[in-house]
Order: sequence, then C-alpha cells, then structure tokens
Amino acid sequence: MDIKDIKAIYKFLRETDIVEFELEGPDGKVRLKRGGAHAAHPLKEVSAPEAAPSTAPQKEPAKEEAEKAKPDNIKVVTSPMVGTFYRSPSPEASPFIEVGSVVKKAQTLCIIEAMKLMNEVESDFNGKVVSILVENGQPVEYGEPLFHIEVSK
Repeated sequence: MDIKDIKAIYKFLRETDIVEFELEGPDGKVRLKRGGAHAAHPLKEVSAPEAAPSTAPQKEPAKEEAEKAKPDNIKVVTSPMVGTFYRSPSPEASPFIEVGSVVKKAQTLCIIEAMKLMNEVESDFNGKVVSILVENGQPVEYGEPLFHIEVSK
C-alpha cells in the first residue's frame, strides 16, 4: 500500500462519521484514527508480519485515577462496544434511568447503537445510580465509563 492509497482512505474517513480504521496486509498494517469531530490526524503504523501483538492489557491513566478515587461500594458500568449512547428507547420516551434511580440486576440502563443495531446495556448488580457520565447521543468507545452505581449490600 502506498501513500496515495492511504490518503484516499483518509479522505473517505473525513467525509464519514467513522472514527478509526485499520487495514492489515502482507506488507504491514495501516491504522487511521480521528482525534475528534474538528481535528482529524492520521496515524500510520507499519509492522512486520512476523511481529507478535502485545497481550498485556494497557490501562489509560485517567481511567486508573478514576478507579483509585471511587469508594469500594461504587461500581463503574462501562460501554461493552463502540457506538452511540442513548438514555431512552426513542427520542420521545423518558430515559431508562436518572441519577438517584434504584436499579436491579439485568435492568436496562441505556442503549448503545452500533452499525444500526440497538444494543441494551444492563446492570450487573443491584444499587442506586450515583452519576451518568455520558450525554445522550454522544459517541462512546469500548470500555468507556457510562455510569457510577452505588451497590446495595
């Protein structure tokens, strides 16, 4: 793959709402990632085909600090996928939960839209919603914190 092909892919990504694109071939790997809605910066990674990917999980510093600062009975619900966060089943409907809502295990907390599919995110525990960390309609990444829930004992 030459620079002309990479530039064509980058131009296509700028005209869509795709945030990240990765292509791997026999010559190496190319990964393009947009920094945000206003600024788009291409990132080119080339690796040898025989290079082994790192298996060690990497934690983001901000996520690590958030985990240290929260009390033991506060659990973080994270996004299970990349997509768009919605607090209600439709624009006219009321939100699934509000700050202060008491939730039960398996109760729907929100919807993440990914590839035109609506995926319900359910609570893994009983408790009370302490904070909602994402705005309605905002794009979310895999593992991004969505809610803080104070777990019932």
